[in-house]
Order: sequence, then C-alpha cells, then structure tokens
Amino acid sequence: MINKLSLFLGRDEKGRLLGALAIPAHTMKALDEYFIKGYQPGGFLTSILTNNLYGAVNSADHANKHVIYEIVKWLVTEAEVPTSSWGSEENIKDWLHDTNNIRTKWVDKFEKKYIWETLKA
Repeated sequence: MINKLSLFLGRDEKGRLLGALAIPAHTMKALDEYFIKGYQPGGFLTSILTNNLYGAVNSADHANKHVIYEIVKWLVTEAEVPTSSWGSEENIKDWLHDTNNIRTKWVDKFEKKYIWETLKA
C-alpha cells in the first residue's frame, strides 16, 4: 500500500515545498495519514480541511502559521485528493468513516495510477 501522496513523493522529508514555503514534516505526515489511511488530523488540519480560517490561524503551531496559504492553495488547485474528502465537517466525517467506501475506492484508484506512472518512467 502506498503511504504518501504522489505530489509529495521523492521530496525531502524535512519539508515538502509548495510554492516558496516548505510544509513541515509533521504536517505532511498528518495529511498523508488523513487522505490515505483515514486518520483523524489534529485541530489545525481539521480547521483547514473544514474551511475554518479562524480555527486554522488560532491552532497553527509556529511551523505551520506561515504555510496556511500554501496548504489551502494545494487543496484547491493542485491536490489529487477528491473534493469530497474535505470542505465541510460532513465530508471529513464521511472520509474518516469511509462512508460508502469513498476513501477505499480513491486509494485503490490512486495506487493504480501511481503504479502505472512508476512503470512508465
């Protein structure tokens, strides 16, 4: 099973560059674990995933307070993750509980695409 989002594969584990800023390693891990494994993210990422700007700003640690824009920009414009996995509390709940196998189906599709891209390279 794949453990990381393809956007992040092959990047330095000290931080993934999105735009001009690096996403901290602990945030990268939490994003991977949420999208791929369905683990509940902490308050900061939950706020971002539910479009709660106030909550994100108030719960960001020192390392994340400068990268909020980059994470949101990635979700909106560059992420391979489905919009049904974030955007509202209901979407987060469904993703975490794998309602109707939405996460499982996406992970299977994602893994197949990753394997195909790897074989083509």
